[in-house]
Amino acid sequence: MDRKQVIIAFLAYFLMTSVYNIYFLFGPVYETMGGTATEIGLFFSAFYMMMLICSPLGSSVMERFNIKLSMIGSGVLCTLSTILLVLFIDSPVAMIISRVIMGVAASIYIVAVLAAQSLIFDEESRGLGFALFTTGSMLPLATFLPLCEWFIRKGSIAAFLWTPVVLAALCVILGIVIKNVDYKKSGSEEDEEWGRYRDLFAHGAFIVLITTAFIMGTADAMTISIAALSAEKLVPASFFMVAEAISSVGIRTLGYRLISRFPRTLLAAVSAGIMGASLLALSFSSSPIAFAVFGFTFGIGIGIGFPTHLSLVGDIIPRKFYPKATGMVVLMINVGWTLTPMIYSSLCTPLGVSGTFRAVGALVLAIAVLLEIKFWIPITNRRR
Repeated sequence: MDRKQVIIAFLAYFLMTSVYNIYFLFGPVYETMGGTATEIGLFFSAFYMMMLICSPLGSSVMERFNIKLSMIGSGVLCTLSTILLVLFIDSPVAMIISRVIMGVAASIYIVAVLAAQSLIFDEESRGLGFALFTTGSMLPLATFLPLCEWFIRKGSIAAFLWTPVVLAALCVILGIVIKNVDYKKSGSEEDEEWGRYRDLFAHGAFIVLITTAFIMGTADAMTISIAALSAEKLVPASFFMVAEAISSVGIRTLGYRLISRFPRTLLAAVSAGIMGASLLALSFSSSPIAFAVFGFTFGIGIGIGFPTHLSLVGDIIPRKFYPKATGMVVLMINVGWTLTPMIYSSLCTPLGVSGTFRAVGALVLAIAVLLEIKFWIPITNRRR
């Protein structure tokens, strides 16, 4: 394992997630410029819709141009989109176009970096490596977001808007300095082509993996509606959110060596089940302590789940499928995030907020138990 390449890939992941997380602050800023709620809604939905659509595109680009060129090209495209947003912020059409381009670029870049990590880590270090690696998606909330919030409070909107441009440009530099990583090893594999989707889906374990990734994403996306539940229960949402962040980061940094003693094939559905059980218990809760406790357990689930799912790509799938498999796992998590708001809105009227959390939590828990007993335990036994 090349530690220097791991650090470069980690920084690339951290900076690219920082680029699009900074725009969490864009809505109120654009509103002060005369922007409408519809324009702000399109600003956010355009980006995440492209992230969803383009996850498989990221793997195709990598196979054609390799990981290094994919990072450079998508980094340049992301940089241009952030510049477009700054220069034409008065044009709603240009603003939406910039977000569409940004969504395509960010999707390709993220999938490329994740695939690179699957190739860099060996099986022994993969779980802990991804656990530490995925903390990069949380660090922007404690670094560049507070910095940009400070810029906004000081009235320096230009500094806020140009910060993502600088970070995107740094992503290009990291793409230049990273070594190209190939799935080929030596010998008979040297001339082997990238695997095809139909052969990838012939791996039964992969179907189980992306199904588990989908229910994990579905449970995770319920955090969007925590504010509604907390308002109904008259409990500040921060009790849940802070506890979740603490346990999630803690499990990925301090606790993952303990977790990694267990086979990762046993942890995927368990992590989703923990999240489902936490949502179910939360629906019956009405005190700050309960919100903190179940936020903490929910964080344990996502803290284990995300790095475990990414690691399992390298554990159970042949190397020639890594780009496609990584893209599909990310896609299925994003599908969960896309569908959950629709599920929530359709269930909320007949069931109420608490009832919706109860139903989604119970369903995720039941499916996770079924996947564990019916599929993951037999897969684990076959690998022993």
